[in-house]
Amino acid sequence: MLFHPYPNAFGLDIGDLSIKIVQLENKTGHKNTPSFHLKTVRQISLPPGLIVNGEIQEPEKIRKYIQHLLQGKKESKPIEGKWVVATLPEIHSFIKVIHLTKESKDVIDDDILLQAKQHIPFDEESYYLDWQMLPEIDPGTTRILIGAAPKYIVDMYTYLIESLGLGILSLEIEALAIARSLITSSKLYEGEARAILDVGATQSSLIMYDHETIQFSKTLPFSGELLTTAIMQSLKVSQEEAEKLKKTYGVTYTKKYGKALGVIKESLDMFIETIEQSFQFYYSHFPHTNTVTHVTMSGGATNTLHLAELLTERLGVTCAPGKVWKNLGSKPGNIPSETASLGLATAIGLALRAAENPFHAHDMI
Repeated sequence: MLFHPYPNAFGLDIGDLSIKIVQLENKTGHKNTPSFHLKTVRQISLPPGLIVNGEIQEPEKIRKYIQHLLQGKKESKPIEGKWVVATLPEIHSFIKVIHLTKESKDVIDDDILLQAKQHIPFDEESYYLDWQMLPEIDPGTTRILIGAAPKYIVDMYTYLIESLGLGILSLEIEALAIARSLITSSKLYEGEARAILDVGATQSSLIMYDHETIQFSKTLPFSGELLTTAIMQSLKVSQEEAEKLKKTYGVTYTKKYGKALGVIKESLDMFIETIEQSFQFYYSHFPHTNTVTHVTMSGGATNTLHLAELLTERLGVTCAPGKVWKNLGSKPGNIPSETASLGLATAIGLALRAAENPFHAHDMI
């Protein structure tokens, strides 16, 4: 096992309705074949309103939930380790590949800053920016993956985590963590692009992956909660009953519940249209694009009955749940089932980075 300067570091995924922790042990040997063993996976639901659209409304209450996860229950020990890799909410972050028409050796920071300003949808001076040089495709052109998030969001999560006595190794854009979990570690998709569709409880996101890197990500108008709310409002039923109906019928349309599922159809139509527009945006605005040949799905709402089949039919591209544990290697230990783990993609991606030696690992994905 390789030396790690931050032993027992773990991934911490703080979402609107849940908090998840995944801790891995790096078992990679001198042959450098990646190998990780699952030490801990824990999650807890949050009541609505504590975090809204990624903004922490009740930090003291959130702190108690995280402390509860860290301390464990009677049958589980407290989590060892004080270093974390945590996520920044997708809705408040920005990631995209930009291109500079000069060789990488001639690129200086000011070149990147100037070009980034033309793409980042935040007010100047109000965001933190990071970037990574990417392998060359065109001679004389440099590709750079830039990531940005508003300062008030980053500071909000920094204060919360540090107030728990934890040290932050990295605050990471959610799309990066999801891709690290779901993109095969060798990343050899020659001549084809992949899309990752993360369908969560309160929001969804589409991540375009091509030429061995994320190209961009986009928040989408669809979620598991949206489906539940549509059924509640249309049929005048409780949330519990709406959840039962959603699990029973998924996104299929039946005569008995036609009214509710008509509302669901409208939401799905908008969802699919936005995905199609995102594909076309990529093909028309990025150089050397490959065709998307597969959509890998993650997020707890991916398990919604018939959703993958419907998307496959409407998009004309195979859409299927991904394997979130696949990059742990051949001996991951006692891991939960892939189906039950789809909502853990972000936390697993964070944990993979946490388990790497940050002084040796340079690949953001």
